[in-house]
Amino acid sequence: MRHRIFSDPKYYIFCFVLGSLLLLTGSFNTSSAQTPPDMGVPLNPEISGDVEFWHFWSSPVRRTAIRRIVAMCQQALPQVVVTEVFKPFGDIWTANVAAVAAGAGMPDVIVEDRPQLARIAAEGIQTNLQPYIDRDGIDPARFWEFTWDQTLYDGASYGIPFETDVRVLFYNKTLFAQAGLDPERPPETWEEVWQYADQLDRINADGTIERIGFFPLIKLGPDVWAQTNGQTWIGEDGRPQINTEAFIGTLDWVNQWIGRYGGWSAIQEFRANFAAAPNDEFMTGRVAMIADIGGYSSILNFYRPRITLDDGSQAEIDWGIALLPYNVAPSSVSGGFTLSIPTGADQADAAWEFIKCATSPVAQVSWARDTYSMPSDISAANDPVLMADPKWAFLVQAMETSSTTPFFTPYPNWREQLDQRYERIWTGEIRPQQAAEEAQQAVEEISAQNP
Repeated sequence: MRHRIFSDPKYYIFCFVLGSLLLLTGSFNTSSAQTPPDMGVPLNPEISGDVEFWHFWSSPVRRTAIRRIVAMCQQALPQVVVTEVFKPFGDIWTANVAAVAAGAGMPDVIVEDRPQLARIAAEGIQTNLQPYIDRDGIDPARFWEFTWDQTLYDGASYGIPFETDVRVLFYNKTLFAQAGLDPERPPETWEEVWQYADQLDRINADGTIERIGFFPLIKLGPDVWAQTNGQTWIGEDGRPQINTEAFIGTLDWVNQWIGRYGGWSAIQEFRANFAAAPNDEFMTGRVAMIADIGGYSSILNFYRPRITLDDGSQAEIDWGIALLPYNVAPSSVSGGFTLSIPTGADQADAAWEFIKCATSPVAQVSWARDTYSMPSDISAANDPVLMADPKWAFLVQAMETSSTTPFFTPYPNWREQLDQRYERIWTGEIRPQQAAEEAQQAVEEISAQNP
């Protein structure tokens, strides 16, 4: 009899319906109210409000990750209702500036570009959070030092660090092995990466590019490579220094790579074949080594790309990470974002509670596990589960080589003088020396107008 009952489908339907009713009525709970989770920071669950949260994370990995954090904070702050709103990366900050200028339509919380935060704060776009920070005892030492320093304008913080990053070298171990290179020994120096490319390049008889070993301008600019050549962007006088041997030497080095692959037009034609992941240069197997932020790991893990080998077989890419190849010393650059409250936001108090929650150690661990992006909270970066992965442990170690984009108050956007000249260098219109001299002069002239 008992055997017949447990084998009857009606029994399982009955159990499913009963279980559903119990869940809906809360009969499995010993009390009607759930205890809010401990996020590792002091929160005020009595604060109420509707918080509109703007972000630009639309990929499957990151959208899921930020929604998980919003859900966690809804539990921790039961009277705060958070509505997450996606805004395209190119539009989010422009839209916020316009809303603040109009006095309406701004979000309550926005993901802000941390290297630009001091400039934005000086323009009155974001709210001074220092009174909240002092009241609630937020400890800056929780975060990587440079991430906190970037939130400061005139000694006050205008955002809480959310995530950061570190640029590293991603290399295709599968192609290394096929080319006779040791897949456990990535190149360390500029000289070595050139030599490795000799074995990885595939250039057709007509000069068209089938595969390249490495090209420095994929996802990275000359300014970052200059730091691996010993460049220091801010001199002892506190002013930008562009016209230096280190920077000019880096531009010459990039030009050598451009010449190697047939000139700027040939490289542009080659790169026109690619799109976003999983159809980018690295995942298609047509560039063997690229520099990118550590969070690119999550994209590789998500797509698990496969490539065709010389013998026609298919293979999943086995990839590794290493420090950026250097000429003088290892170096990297870290950017990242804060959570900030735009000036004029209606729900500032509720927004602040959400920011505290979303930047808490618990939320930061969740973000890092989902996205493989470096959290700004140091304890979260050293989460034991994450550190069990050798690749993650390497990224944390790589943070020791990294610095941040320097801010120069008289001319916050001084790097635009470099950006305006790069393509003229790559096409041969001007020489690196001339470009550096022109950019230096322009920065000095504009800075003099804003002492």
